[in-house]
Amino acid sequence: MAVYNGQEYIREQLESLKDQTYTEWRLVIRDDRSSDKTAEIVKKFSDEVEQEVIFKVNEKPSGSAKNNFALLINDAKESDYVMFCDQDDIWKKDKIEITFNKMKQAEERYGRDFPLLVHGDVEVIDENGNINADSMFEMSHINADSKLPQILIQNHVTGCTMMCNKKLIAGISEYASSEYIIMHDYLAALYASVFGKIEVIKKPLLSYRQHSGNSVGAKNNNNPVYLLKRLANGRKSYKEAMETSRNQVKFFVEIYRKELAAEKYCEEYELMSGYASLGSRAKLYRIMFYKKNHIWKNGTIRKIMQVIWG
Repeated sequence: MAVYNGQEYIREQLESLKDQTYTEWRLVIRDDRSSDKTAEIVKKFSDEVEQEVIFKVNEKPSGSAKNNFALLINDAKESDYVMFCDQDDIWKKDKIEITFNKMKQAEERYGRDFPLLVHGDVEVIDENGNINADSMFEMSHINADSKLPQILIQNHVTGCTMMCNKKLIAGISEYASSEYIIMHDYLAALYASVFGKIEVIKKPLLSYRQHSGNSVGAKNNNNPVYLLKRLANGRKSYKEAMETSRNQVKFFVEIYRKELAAEKYCEEYELMSGYASLGSRAKLYRIMFYKKNHIWKNGTIRKIMQVIWG
């Protein structure tokens, strides 16, 4: 769990961990130098539960949830399985049990020595716990079964629902804090889609709290207000986001070049290298590349923006 000034909601999240039907868990928390009562709340919780709770305070602020989670990934890289926890959500009582069962099924199918990622849906709640949406997959028009071509341009894996096995964590731990990585869950999704497998649980695993302090929020990609705002931000903002996406993929190809050189990954290498180079290509070439490789964002309006500005 990555925390920073989480006193308002963290107790509810911790209580939801205490109530889990699967009880053989260990909680590792990194505090990004909070100035509120977060540490006191965690200490009290630690005294109340039988499970091990490890509380670490960063020597200096990491500066972002992404960087704090990157530190946690390194903390947990010797663990057999890792789940990621936000400070302000509320887990369903059977979240760990359901996710772990799905992971075990994946291991039976593919083997333990294989990068595996399990993730699922969430319900979206407001600051007071009222449900805004029963499914973020539906609200954000997410294709939960997206493959690598779609993941290149749009991540569909929500980090707070993920379970990663040891093989996957070992593959990404060194690079999760890089400036070119958009978020740890995005790197995990890319790595699993290339070198491993992604399994989806198509039901809400937690209540995802949407409020003004979210680092990353749930978005309705077909909401007219959201789309008008994106249009108002205009060409410059959209092209910057696309460039960030391409730079992430370029970085991925560079750091995993040795693995991608294997013959069985030649299609993935060609696809990712082509996508990473699109910034230097003419618009018509980019459009034809998207079409040929089925690389499209979700939603009609977003596809139109991709054609015009992408």
